[in-house]
Amino acid sequence: MVTTTHPALTVSRAHLARVAARARPLLNVATAAAVLGWDRKRAAKQMARWTLQGYLRRVRRGTYAVVPTAAMTAENVVADPWVLIAPVFRRAYVGGWTAAEHWQLTEQIFKTVVVCTTDRVRRAELTVAGISFRARHIPESWFFATQAEWRDGSRIQVSDVHKTMLDLCADPALGGGVQHVMHCLRAYLRRNDADIERLLGYAKRLGVPTAFKRLGFLSEVAQAPSALVEKCRAEVSVGLAALDPTLRSPRISKRWQLRLPLKWEGLLKDD
Repeated sequence: MVTTTHPALTVSRAHLARVAARARPLLNVATAAAVLGWDRKRAAKQMARWTLQGYLRRVRRGTYAVVPTAAMTAENVVADPWVLIAPVFRRAYVGGWTAAEHWQLTEQIFKTVVVCTTDRVRRAELTVAGISFRARHIPESWFFATQAEWRDGSRIQVSDVHKTMLDLCADPALGGGVQHVMHCLRAYLRRNDADIERLLGYAKRLGVPTAFKRLGFLSEVAQAPSALVEKCRAEVSVGLAALDPTLRSPRISKRWQLRLPLKWEGLLKDD
């Protein structure tokens, strides 16, 4: 028995292949309209149909990622999650554990990409074109010390290695918990470009008192240079904070004004 493909379907796939060839790596309605010689309304309707058929994934209004099929090559598919950041967020940088991976502060592999953004965040967890993102809303004062990275023609900001470390201390959840933040700090202190003065300068600019407390305590545990520990001690303010807000923390370090989980009890120094 011979099966045939409906002519309309064949034409539709040919159109899709032509449009997908222009993906860099995302598609928008304007590009589709230009490639096919259609008006925007017709192109938008066709892209909506391709989305329903599973050929495209909607990234945001008017912007799509290509789903791999026999009609197109792997080059048309989103291979680098970072290229999705600019279309989804107006102002953002790669941070947290994703930046820690980028700067080789950890060997742990995280599937979710952490993005720090000044945009209003309705959902902290979102999936775009099959990629998982964790968005952390930050104040404008946090947006500094980033570097530009070029990925597949897209310019993306990522926190530099020193700011990455500070962000983890300011919010351990960005680093997957304080235990992993401790691991990252040890890796940071072993780097040739570790810069205590820059780290402390960033901490002051960040304006988060708890960041000094966590950085100082973890530095003391990691046997970091005494200059780092003592300068953090000088910045400790009154008022208790949690070393890791996600953990039950019954012990208190008066020295660092921190509530500590039980497993950190043996690391307490005399107050």
